[in-house]
Amino acid sequence: MELLVFLGLIGMELVAVTSAPLPAPHLSLMTSGAIYMGQEIQLQCTAPENYPEGTFHLYSHSTGEQLQTAQAPETKNSVMFTIQSSYAMKSIECFCKYQCYVGNEIQVSEVSNVLSVTINVPVWVFVVVGLVGLLILVASVLVTVYLLRRNKKKKQEERDKDSIWIDQQMTPDWSDGNHNMVYDANSVSKTDISNTYLSNVDSQMESRSPVPFSSFRT
Repeated sequence: MELLVFLGLIGMELVAVTSAPLPAPHLSLMTSGAIYMGQEIQLQCTAPENYPEGTFHLYSHSTGEQLQTAQAPETKNSVMFTIQSSYAMKSIECFCKYQCYVGNEIQVSEVSNVLSVTINVPVWVFVVVGLVGLLILVASVLVTVYLLRRNKKKKQEERDKDSIWIDQQMTPDWSDGNHNMVYDANSVSKTDISNTYLSNVDSQMESRSPVPFSSFRT
């Protein structure tokens, strides 16, 4: 009796080892048109028609990681997988497999074709990036102009502080208290300055009181 059980176990192992895998399914992209970042991606994994109600698995081709699992409805031989693309994705590559009962045993299929999907950058991303770049440029220009004006003003204040100014009380005829005239070098000629100077000297001489002249020294 024990010998029969032992032979039965060996036979089951031989059947499991020698049984061929099921035919490979087909993985297809169901989302139409261009695919953009943040968009849902619909993938369909389809087994041959004579293998319905299977359990389907979706894998990442680059890492071999199992991404999703789905059970086919009754009498159906395909399932739909939905992948949410992220803004970090540039492309995805996937494949799928299925398993189902063949008699009383569960058998696994070959891997499907590798499906590569390219993910595009939306137009609004370029617009936002352009606007941000423009704002940064304008802000940089404004900051540069402000700094230049502030430095210029600071230097002017330092020059004014280091300069020596003489406070003079000017009379309405543009002369100071000592009868010294102030002229604009761009609007008055040398002749005008000389004539005015001589007139000023004559008026000072006339205003002096006469001093008696004596030939005798005391």
